[in-house]
Amino acid sequence: MLKNTLVLVFTYALFFTSSYTHAQITEADFRLVTQAFHDEYDSELKSRNQAISINPASSPAMIGFWWKLDEVRAAYSSLFDKDTKILTHYLFLLGGYARMSGMTRDGVAATLCHELGHGIGGGPYKNYEFEDTDVSVEGQADYFAFRYCLARIFKRLPPTGPVKPLSDYTDSLCKNRPVTSYAFCTRAFQTLESERTFFKLNPDDPNSSYDQHDPTTVTSVEKDPYFYPSTQCRLDTMMNGILEKERPRCWYAP
Repeated sequence: MLKNTLVLVFTYALFFTSSYTHAQITEADFRLVTQAFHDEYDSELKSRNQAISINPASSPAMIGFWWKLDEVRAAYSSLFDKDTKILTHYLFLLGGYARMSGMTRDGVAATLCHELGHGIGGGPYKNYEFEDTDVSVEGQADYFAFRYCLARIFKRLPPTGPVKPLSDYTDSLCKNRPVTSYAFCTRAFQTLESERTFFKLNPDDPNSSYDQHDPTTVTSVEKDPYFYPSTQCRLDTMMNGILEKERPRCWYAP
């Protein structure tokens, strides 16, 4: 049984103040995204005695607080209430993240899918010291976001503009997908461009490409709470999710 436990996982975090003055998406757009999550997941999670809360306000004075912050950051936390027996998944996405140049409404949805994946994405799990609290590793959260969550959210969230292939290469990948629709595939690859907007801000590991792959082959999953796969490995993981392939061996070991 889970105890009263709060775990904060900064899974998309750059600790600086955003210099962008023009929002890429509006607060109204953000509310549309959050409503799509509630519409899609509330009933299902309620049946498991779980719930989600996105950018929670602990008091009326806190309403809109997270959106106003200019830090480029997203995070996950969870809290089990021993009285109600409800496990709440808290998803945080600060306004500075949404205001990055190149960020889109779908990109925000993908990041929230990643954060939710830490709570319901399944194993492998991080090695936290908090007893009985399961938090999926970064690679698993990435895979859950693009393999399972994003397609569900897209059904609730109309695209903001035309959906076209990024390139001949990504178009060929989408045309060869076995199951899910071509329309989802091309939209998901467009969404990946927003995720790469964040990746490119990391000066230590900025490069990634759709037609290359991380050559690493691990023999065990790294479960350190602060471990992140390489940028290319994360991109490979998200692509494999879209294309319904297995988790890549650059971080996952069966």
